[in-house]
Amino acid sequence: MLAAFAEQVVNGLMMGSIYVLVALGMVLIYGVMHVVNFAHGVLFMVGGYTCHFLITRLLEPVFGTGSLAAYVVAVALSMLVLAAIGIVVERGVFRPLAGNLRNQVIASLGLILAIENLVIVLWGPNALSISVPTTDVHFDVGPLRFSIHQVLIIAVTLAVVVLLGMFLKRSRFGTAIRATAQDGEAARVLGIPVERVHVITFAIGTALAALGGSLIGPFFLVFPTMGDAPLLKGLAGILLGGMGSVPGAVIGGLTIGVAESVSTLYFPTDYKDSVAFIVMIAILLARPRGLFGVRVRGDD
Repeated sequence: MLAAFAEQVVNGLMMGSIYVLVALGMVLIYGVMHVVNFAHGVLFMVGGYTCHFLITRLLEPVFGTGSLAAYVVAVALSMLVLAAIGIVVERGVFRPLAGNLRNQVIASLGLILAIENLVIVLWGPNALSISVPTTDVHFDVGPLRFSIHQVLIIAVTLAVVVLLGMFLKRSRFGTAIRATAQDGEAARVLGIPVERVHVITFAIGTALAALGGSLIGPFFLVFPTMGDAPLLKGLAGILLGGMGSVPGAVIGGLTIGVAESVSTLYFPTDYKDSVAFIVMIAILLARPRGLFGVRVRGDD
């Protein structure tokens, strides 16, 4: 039983890492622009499809079939492509709707329908597979057996969290992002290019979504609705950790992933989504602002 528990914890950390990547992108966008982008899940999905396209159509002829180098290059290029798409979405959709939450939500829902249907037109409705060697190579830790790709997902997410934290705290532009998140008007008065901060923040957020889609694609295939569950779990992680909190998004995403994975030891697999959200609700009842949420002036 202990071995099964440890195996599910690792599986939970892997899925939690994907939720963290989604949550981090959404937290950055919300914290800086006060935009809740419900289309973040379809951008996650487009990242997976972009990775598949780059590998099968462009990189495999160069690196060979099933090449790890092709996969690494495809993931990096997918992030760049989605960052560019993020810039277009921010300038073309969300910037004209700044300050109008209702229309932002409506625009997000419209983007979901438009992008999902465009993907179906381009790639069809059937799931596609991304073949990478890391999913087929396993290693044993006592009685436990893990895939190299599981460790890769966890390690890459950890590296992203560390690098993002260093970027926000130690770089000049990271300081501009934090200043804009605290008070956009004051940041503008101080000479910070707020519009450029907005667009780059949105690009970073969509690049993180692409990274998540590219990492999980080899495990669970790539299909038009693959971003729906990560979007919901990412939102749950954000609420659990506290709106606008980067550490909260990390802890919240990992907590949701581990809770739903470990729950399969005690409940039918069909109920794992319910268990994850029950954990979120229980913690929010005890601490309404989330684990890392802060009390702001004017709150009751």
